[in-house]
Amino acid sequence: MRPERLCKEISDALPENGILVVDTGNAGIWTGTMVYLTKPGQSYLRAAGSLGWAYPASLGAKCGAPDRPVFCFIGDGGFFYHLSELETARRCGIKTVTIVNNNHSFSQVSALINRAYEGRTGNKDDLYQFRKLDFAQIARDFGCHGIRVEKPEEVGKALKEALASDLPTVVDVVTDPACRAVPAWKPGAK
Repeated sequence: MRPERLCKEISDALPENGILVVDTGNAGIWTGTMVYLTKPGQSYLRAAGSLGWAYPASLGAKCGAPDRPVFCFIGDGGFFYHLSELETARRCGIKTVTIVNNNHSFSQVSALINRAYEGRTGNKDDLYQFRKLDFAQIARDFGCHGIRVEKPEEVGKALKEALASDLPTVVDVVTDPACRAVPAWKPGAK
């Protein structure tokens, strides 16, 4: 699945008073250009440089606005930084919906690493690829709700189920690691 489809589904599912908290990197680029906030009560909070920030920030957003639904959009690489806070969320009853863009890699840096290590021996993929993990199962192991999504047509239903859950929920969405966010425009670029 492509992240663009995921962004469309988030646009459709974000409640009219929802808060969307987004990580830096590709997550920020994709949501900043392809998630549409169409209701005046919706909010968008984006990290400006700290990978992994979005998950703990979403817990803070929920604590600060307990009556509003909170979505977190984060890549698997960013989620690794703070996934242990699932235990905190479960123990403290902080109900957020965390959408993990699971492409089993730091895909944003893959092209740079491949270019930098071209012609060298060794396994350069180890620098940016992860084992294929099921973050929904990890969430369940923490006592949270976990939903695994492998097909585009499953995303909308999964987000509705996540919103209806009484537990902190992780929606683990398997996406294509080859997908790249559109690079930012630079003055003088063609």
